[in-house]
Amino acid sequence: MNIGFIGLGRMGFSLARSLVSKGETVCVFDLNAEAAQKLEAEGARRAQNVAEACKDADIVFTMLPGPKQVLAVALGAEGIIENLPATSIYIDMSTVDVDTVDALAQAFADKGIAFGDAPVGRLAAHADKGESLFMLGIDGQHLPKVEPVFYKMGTTVYHCGKAGDGTRTKLINNMMVLCYCQINSEALVLAQSLGLDLNTTFEVLTSTTASNGQLKEKWPNKVLKGDLSPGFDLALGYKDISLASNAGASSQVALPVCDTARNVFRMALASGRVGQDTSCITDFWAELNHRPSPRLK
Repeated sequence: MNIGFIGLGRMGFSLARSLVSKGETVCVFDLNAEAAQKLEAEGARRAQNVAEACKDADIVFTMLPGPKQVLAVALGAEGIIENLPATSIYIDMSTVDVDTVDALAQAFADKGIAFGDAPVGRLAAHADKGESLFMLGIDGQHLPKVEPVFYKMGTTVYHCGKAGDGTRTKLINNMMVLCYCQINSEALVLAQSLGLDLNTTFEVLTSTTASNGQLKEKWPNKVLKGDLSPGFDLALGYKDISLASNAGASSQVALPVCDTARNVFRMALASGRVGQDTSCITDFWAELNHRPSPRLK
């Protein structure tokens, strides 16, 4: 199978690398030539543009920063829709809004090209190990063709329904993930301020129903050891929680916790934390309350 892969950021690079390492024929493209060159050295073919990445492809994946980039690459001049063979399948794995994914689904349906969305779950560190989870929205007739490819990038695939349902599921998933950032931060700053031993408190919190994946898996490997390099960039986190907030507004569903967490993310970005991991919210909250940054010993 010939696979085109467009978008080689923190997550996309690892997903494309997994396909290459599992023996798939992959043609990659990214505006960052260095990322494409690294994969070329590992066995991928490097395209010079989107059109070349689509040529002769059975499946084309995109993993891009947000709606603007996805629409430009998929529907813009010299984009995917003008260059992908009618027998191929296009699957977007980016995290976008509902209106964007629905526009893509309609545009590709009108063109007679199969379309699906498959946002990625779990952390970038899981993608590095080929352990990603995918929330797949696509007509069931295409599952036999696409599912084996996903299992070469990850370990879990949930068929959430038709095209667009993967994105809807991801918005809800990321809303919860990003709200946990604030909950975890408040809890840890308060625990330290009450004079508790943070290591013991952390063990308790991750051994009861208070535990969550962010606290248990991510926090000890990122902010609580002082590593704020972006596994999930704060700016992308703000984008994602904004998408969930906007979905609530358009659906007339109140999301007070989500909206509050969104405002905290905005304040953290304004404080100069652009380029840091989403777990930096804990340091930001400590700073806001004039407390030292919590760290595990």
